[in-house]
Amino acid sequence: MPNRKFKLIYLSHDLTKKVELTLSHRKVRGLLLALAVFFLATNIVAGLLASFVLNSRENEALQTENQSLRDHLGQIETRIAGLGGNLKELSETDRVLRMMADLPVVDPDVRDVGVGGSVEPVPTVAEQLPEVNNVLWTLDRVQRELELQKSSFAEIHSKMTADKERLKHTPTLRPITGGYVSSGFGVRRDPFTSDVENHSGLDITQQRGTPVLAAGDGQVMYAGYYSSYGKFVVIDHGFGYTTAYGHLHAYNVRHGQYVTKGQTVGQVGSTGRATGCHLHYEVRVNGTAVDPSDYFFDQVAELPGSGTKN
Repeated sequence: MPNRKFKLIYLSHDLTKKVELTLSHRKVRGLLLALAVFFLATNIVAGLLASFVLNSRENEALQTENQSLRDHLGQIETRIAGLGGNLKELSETDRVLRMMADLPVVDPDVRDVGVGGSVEPVPTVAEQLPEVNNVLWTLDRVQRELELQKSSFAEIHSKMTADKERLKHTPTLRPITGGYVSSGFGVRRDPFTSDVENHSGLDITQQRGTPVLAAGDGQVMYAGYYSSYGKFVVIDHGFGYTTAYGHLHAYNVRHGQYVTKGQTVGQVGSTGRATGCHLHYEVRVNGTAVDPSDYFFDQVAELPGSGTKN
């Protein structure tokens, strides 16, 4: 290929001056290539500068956002610390309630609610804000402590409910108002033969017709005439307790009837083998006679409606 040349002519505005520049084909190509490289480099640099500016602005916005998140996390940690204080108060209340309910106190090792492993970090956020993992771990512990406390309170409630039901059935009520004990529980002389015998209950003297009250909730096992006891009522209170009421003038309950504490089951009399009007009252625990006076905790006046239910 012939060595082609290019001539560039530059004229002044008034056409008085002329500048001629002769370039070979190779020089023209080199010049064009240099211009192309220059423009490409300029665009790359401009792009990098624009990207740097954008990234700088994004980083600044991200840092602002992260700082805001850190502020919120600080507030959350403060509130969690407050919850920790409340949990300590709850644990102390729990300790007292468990003692009142006759339940074993939760062991400190159990209260540690220990677990294995670690809390799974939140992607990206945890990398930028390590504080997130600490908050998640603390929240997880608080949740476990709350679950433990919830279970403990449920156990206390169940025990107290059972104790309340048991107390209703325990024969703690003195079966008649007034009167005095004419013969105590244990060894005594038989009033008819003067022989030494074991007296399995209490004899409480009171005038005829005085209401005889059920000492606790239960079901009537027997209501009728029974040998030397005369007119006789036996109540099964459950939980191993039974009570018996002898020498009644009359009874107004029947076999199988459910009675409540303080309900009238009969009247004081002198039926059967008796020297006068009195109530023979027995308390048995799992079939063994015990001293009824050990169970006199409730007063008739403390029961609703003055304690008499006909």
